[in-house]
Amino acid sequence: MKDLIEYLEKGMSLSDEIVNDLKVMVTERNVEKGEIILQENSGRKIQIFVASGCLRAFYKNEKGKDHTLQFATKNWWISDYMTLFNSEKTLLSIESLSHSKIIIIEQSQLEKLYSKFPEFGLKHSINLQNRIAALQKRIFGLLTMTAKEKYVKFVKDYEIFEKVIPNYQIASFLGITPESLSRVRKEITSY
Repeated sequence: MKDLIEYLEKGMSLSDEIVNDLKVMVTERNVEKGEIILQENSGRKIQIFVASGCLRAFYKNEKGKDHTLQFATKNWWISDYMTLFNSEKTLLSIESLSHSKIIIIEQSQLEKLYSKFPEFGLKHSINLQNRIAALQKRIFGLLTMTAKEKYVKFVKDYEIFEKVIPNYQIASFLGITPESLSRVRKEITSY
């Protein structure tokens, strides 16, 4: 909880009342590597704050192939955003890629907090807008960058996890095959 409070206080001052309400609403968990936090088709509407570790949101197609949409590391948020604001079942699963400490907030609880404390809702709305912008940048990169450019950006953005995240998940995130990832890495190291 301390990590979440420190993160939130970087953008606004939190009253004792907001902090006390948050303490009642959130669930803190330590999760193990490989643990699924959100399962596709669950319909659960949650936002997850990563206090430590690394999570990924992914979709598994009908052929069983993973498509990684997002990684989240310390002080990042992760969710199935398509489900948060509509009545659809979750499309994504979220799993822990390392031992991680997370804070889970049910969307319905957040909405109550927004109503009670509009300034908190405004701050969280700005955070959500930033997450949407980051996802759009990622989509734009997938559409316009070469495999090498995607990998170089990935290493820059996720440097500490590049050695921890399995190659097939990195390739899935970059929208390339594991073989292409190997070629790109080989090309970069030969310079």
